[in-house]
Amino acid sequence: MHLFYYLFFLEILIAVAAYTNVTEYVFMPVKQRTVQYLSDHRQEIYLMVALGVMLFFHAFRDPLSLVDTPEYYSACGEARLMSWGDVISKGYVELKTETGFALLLKLIVDVFRSPQMLFIITSAFMFFVLYDSIRRYSTIYWFSVLVFMVDSFAQSLFILRGFMALFVFLLSFPFILKRQILPFLLLSILAFSIHMTSIVFIPVYFLYGIKNAKYLALLLVSGLVIVVLGFELILPLIVENLLSNYTYYLLAAEEYEGGNWKMPALLSFILIFRIMVMREHFFEEGINRLCSIALIFAIALYVAGMGFGLINRIALYFSNLTFLILPNTVQYLRSSTLQFVVCLVYILFSGFFFLNSASDVLWVDYQLIKI
Repeated sequence: MHLFYYLFFLEILIAVAAYTNVTEYVFMPVKQRTVQYLSDHRQEIYLMVALGVMLFFHAFRDPLSLVDTPEYYSACGEARLMSWGDVISKGYVELKTETGFALLLKLIVDVFRSPQMLFIITSAFMFFVLYDSIRRYSTIYWFSVLVFMVDSFAQSLFILRGFMALFVFLLSFPFILKRQILPFLLLSILAFSIHMTSIVFIPVYFLYGIKNAKYLALLLVSGLVIVVLGFELILPLIVENLLSNYTYYLLAAEEYEGGNWKMPALLSFILIFRIMVMREHFFEEGINRLCSIALIFAIALYVAGMGFGLINRIALYFSNLTFLILPNTVQYLRSSTLQFVVCLVYILFSGFFFLNSASDVLWVDYQLIKI
């Protein structure tokens, strides 16, 4: 992503934050942060405007200026020439995508005739779900927005199907919390039809249902140790039997950039910080337990798949939940000023790494569409 856009982006968000008196909220004593204040219209204005700015850059990106997205652009043209039956039966071979996403391609190009509408519609869906998730589960709106911007926004520009599947699972959170398995499974099937790697999120539903914190911790640690130690044996079995469309990652692993030590190191630091700050609330029922499970999953997957190309696509369902995990953690700090300092340090730290890789071929040529 071009540096100019990133800086412009950040300045707009800071200006909006100042206009909506976020600083007043930041330095307010924790005890005064009532539900009424959190739902105050100033916070709503900030959230809508800040996400609206991101939505604009997301929806109206030039798909030919990034990696991966030109393939989606071409697939729209191919889908227009195919019948609905061919899309279902030959979608992956011809369009190189799962059936659910292939049907979405076909519907959009038949109705709107413009490939750009694929990016506009998927962006609108993502940011609607993002807005809803922050409102439901975050107590620090501005921090959630900025964490998503520095941690996930750039990736979401081109990892289209993966993020679509992730946002479908975000819609399933209320059903996980309320233990409603049928709607959860229906959304899981939808996510799987968009990107098959999303199958890794399904165990979260069942792990969340374990109420005994000690037993849950023991099960997570022992189960994930087995995964880490047996990853090279387990993954080929899963890919070959359930994710056969992704065997090329196994056959040509050296062509794909694998996970490195930076992400598991950062996530491990967040985990330690979370345990120290939250203590008995770490596995508390609700969004706390859900975020803790997701964080542990992310670390285990990155450690197990170190250097393996597919791991970035598998772990994204957990690692890109930092926009909920971090505010959920920071809110347990007793000092409002300390909360603000921790939030600011993380944004600057993560933003530095983003800017440091701003010349990466994945987003250096970012452009808006030419009207």
